[in-house]
Amino acid sequence: MFLELDSVGRTFVLERRKHTEELCVLEGISFGVAEGSFVAICGPSGCGKSTLLRLIHGLQQPDAGEIRVRGERVTAPSLDRGMVFQHHNLMPWRTVIRNVELGLEAQKLSKAEARSRAERWLDKVGLSDFASYYPAQLSGGMQQRVGLARALAIDPAILLMDEPFGALDAQTRVLLQEELERIWEANAKTVVFITHDIEEALFLADRVIVMSARPGRIIADIAVDAARPRREQWRAAPEFAQLKGEIWKLLRSGQQEALLEEVSP
Repeated sequence: MFLELDSVGRTFVLERRKHTEELCVLEGISFGVAEGSFVAICGPSGCGKSTLLRLIHGLQQPDAGEIRVRGERVTAPSLDRGMVFQHHNLMPWRTVIRNVELGLEAQKLSKAEARSRAERWLDKVGLSDFASYYPAQLSGGMQQRVGLARALAIDPAILLMDEPFGALDAQTRVLLQEELERIWEANAKTVVFITHDIEEALFLADRVIVMSARPGRIIADIAVDAARPRREQWRAAPEFAQLKGEIWKLLRSGQQEALLEEVSP
């Protein structure tokens, strides 16, 4: 298996005024991701989805279990794992093309090679005409495309996406979902995509992993056997509605159980 998570857990220690408190965010997370597949992780707010992605990237370390890529344990961040955040995190003083070149500088490519690769990825996300613009001159959707180009330009083995379209309006979000699927099909990257949007997960992914409320546990791993490329017809299909209903029922049940635990004496 290309990416493996084996009984992964994460607990944070919170410093209070007179005492410390432990907050268990993730517990017993185990799953594998095949090379070239697109996996979405869906769950309620606060269930540890973003923490899980940071653990896969190597920005944090689990308290229990381990994460492996190509059989090697993840112990630190790597350019082999590209990250796209909900907020694009572009450098406002750099032009669009200089933002895309940022990761390439860390790879110590020549200026000519870095520029050529950045131009190629800007073309793939449809922003060639905006290479000399600054982030503030772009719409939110365009800024997120720059973030995607920056992550893909370093040619990572795995693309990690943390609700990248969550802050966008509904129309832009749908358009970028279609754009992402097109780019993914053309480049066959392994993708782990975090979202709380069930429709987004079903449109993009081969599998949807459903998590419970905190502490986050896996409560379902659902295959999405829909032909690609996917278009609006898939969103309107009876199978889409059936899967959406199934996932929503799982999420609602998990949230209700968490609320009961909170109010129990």
